[in-house]
Amino acid sequence: MLNSNMRHWKLNLAMMWFSQLLVMTGYSAMMPFIPLLFKDHIGIVDEGVRGLYVSYFNVAGTLAYTLFIPIWGALSDRFGVKIMLLRGTFGTAFIFPIMGFVQNAWLLIGLRFLTAACAGTTAASQTLIVKNTPDDKMGFALGVFSTAVWSGAMLGNVCGGIMVDYLGYQSTFIFCGILYFIGGVSVLFAHEDCQPNLGSAVKSSQRKQKHAHGWMPGLTVAAMIMLTLFICNGFVRSFELAYPAMLVEIIIGGDRAAYWTGIVSAFAAVGAMLSGALFGYLADRMPPEKLITPALIVTGIMLLLQAAAESLLAFGVGRTLMCLAGGGLNPIFQKVLSGVTPKRKRGMVFGLSSTFNGLGTIAAALCAGGVIYIFGTRGVFYAAAILTFLLIPVSQFLLKKVKNSPYYRSGKN
Repeated sequence: MLNSNMRHWKLNLAMMWFSQLLVMTGYSAMMPFIPLLFKDHIGIVDEGVRGLYVSYFNVAGTLAYTLFIPIWGALSDRFGVKIMLLRGTFGTAFIFPIMGFVQNAWLLIGLRFLTAACAGTTAASQTLIVKNTPDDKMGFALGVFSTAVWSGAMLGNVCGGIMVDYLGYQSTFIFCGILYFIGGVSVLFAHEDCQPNLGSAVKSSQRKQKHAHGWMPGLTVAAMIMLTLFICNGFVRSFELAYPAMLVEIIIGGDRAAYWTGIVSAFAAVGAMLSGALFGYLADRMPPEKLITPALIVTGIMLLLQAAAESLLAFGVGRTLMCLAGGGLNPIFQKVLSGVTPKRKRGMVFGLSSTFNGLGTIAAALCAGGVIYIFGTRGVFYAAAILTFLLIPVSQFLLKKVKNSPYYRSGKN
């Protein structure tokens, strides 16, 4: 029997799924083609130099996301998640299209920082779900939600590749903004069952005194370990994420690179979508360490295949199987994190998980930029494979620590 704070969890899951489907479609209609934008629209031709600018672009976006997501997470705990979602979707909808009219690399990077600072809709949607979903349905809900992310990525990749190829970058950015706006409208239909915490100033003061012992108040050892794992995962899983378009360009040449990048990325997104649903289902039934190791082994092998690929078919197969194996890792980590975090702190902690994941992504973007400048695009993919294999013992060690540490059990706080 559901309590009164969870009676709308299916409606919220459906609304968040649809909203994020549109948001991720808009986002993925442009982001995979940024390396080609720097070449075709801004005029940076050299592979190494262009790789560095792509790295700066990604650092700007991830840095802004990392800095602002815990702020939005804390505000969502106080004022509600829904209003944060509306802020993110509508704000980004109006800023994103401007990027298509910019012809200066540093201005483009600055606008990327601004859009990322306004965003954070995926983390906010996850927060709304985990705060309003029964604990025994958490893995299922997060797995289903991840299918929206990857389905949107698939649609966005296809639409973006076609639009860039036939209509150009400006029209594609406008298309992105429109989808963000519609995604914001769908948020209006969600119902936030858990009421925001608008306690008195006295209670707020008491809470601050009670948790004055740390900069992340009230977190368990297990939660801190999981946040460390989010850093590692963010570093490894995003290392080559910005460079498929450049490798496609190397394999087939510059002609129609955007189109084929979109097609390959769409197939990869299908693999990740299926992976998210499957791993989300299994996360409610199997220990996480039994799922993570085989997923990372296959992911590493497929990265090696991509790095050595001399044909578009080999690259596409490798990327699709990689996403099929590794696309469900996030729901597993989120499931474990929700299990060691009391419900009243999940908004803050899920915001922190995005921040810690972002710290890893920032480090990855900086390191990948150096790797591509020195060793070229293929070097980034070889490095990503090595890092994936190294993540196996690291993740097993940290998960063992979580299981052996005293921690909050969801549903008892």
